[in-house]
Amino acid sequence: MKHIRYILSMILVGTILLCGCSSKKDSLSDTGSQKDSELSSIISSDDELIKKSDGTVTMGFKPSDNYEYTYSGDELEVPLYVGTNDNSEEVEVAAILFLNGEVQPYYYKLNDEVSEKKLVHYFKLKPDQTINFTAYVTPVSGMKGDTLGMQFATIYMADYLPDSTQNTSFGNCCKMNSTVCIPVKMQEDGENQTKADFVKTEVTDIPEEIMDVLKGFVTNDTDNPLDYSAYLEIKTDDNKNCIYSKDGKLHLTLQMYGGKEVAEKVTVFINNEPVKIDGCDYVQINTTSDKMTVFDVDIDVSGYEELCSLYAVASTAGKDYEIQDDTIQSGRYLLVKDR
Repeated sequence: MKHIRYILSMILVGTILLCGCSSKKDSLSDTGSQKDSELSSIISSDDELIKKSDGTVTMGFKPSDNYEYTYSGDELEVPLYVGTNDNSEEVEVAAILFLNGEVQPYYYKLNDEVSEKKLVHYFKLKPDQTINFTAYVTPVSGMKGDTLGMQFATIYMADYLPDSTQNTSFGNCCKMNSTVCIPVKMQEDGENQTKADFVKTEVTDIPEEIMDVLKGFVTNDTDNPLDYSAYLEIKTDDNKNCIYSKDGKLHLTLQMYGGKEVAEKVTVFINNEPVKIDGCDYVQINTTSDKMTVFDVDIDVSGYEELCSLYAVASTAGKDYEIQDDTIQSGRYLLVKDR
């Protein structure tokens, strides 16, 4: 099996994801992949899913003399690129922008064609194909005088879905990768029509078994493994990546730990699309250093098919992106809707 190698180019303000099974060392720079990597490791290296999800996705902001935007009331024009290398077949990649920690709707122009304005766009990419496009953005939130962070993220092989509950591994499919944040200076207010769910949170000690695993990632006994990365998890009773709804409702317990003390906006995705959480667009929480933040959410899944993909994403809000600009994906789960 190949290792995931994460290469962040500051010059291009972009990222390159070499898809394959990750080592523990690499999984620290790609939070949310560790559980899935463990699931993948029990599958034979000849497994068709591992072969299918192998390859390279390149993505990011196009090279510029100044990676900074100013919103003065007119749409922001954001040149982006997404491409593939070493893929043996066509793959679908979802492209998402985050601004101020929220999923940012946009439309794009490509070869004189103009897309619809949506939260998530999908590109079918042939082997070794790169697409350059310009996204047009009206900030979904933010007030005059703010400086906010904007990130570009992709979901690799977004159309993949396990076909049964017998083998629920996603391999490297539906895996998110994102760029660093670039600043957006707000000279006018954003649209500010989204709604936050300020849920009740519980701050607890991080379980010993989790700390034991994290300590294995650092070589110096004086280092705090929580300083290196933040983690977002959806808690399941059996620690497997299969979740069941009941009577068309889905109740989730999420837990976040590691990283700095920052404001986070957490969005839940079903089939790679953001969903409402208790009628709101996202959950807003504040993390606590060296502690675990636990919170519950409820989602109406009555309108979905029997099998769906599910994951959560935490993105730093406000000026806290200057402290920690990770966009953190939980593990990927198979959502099984009750009949």
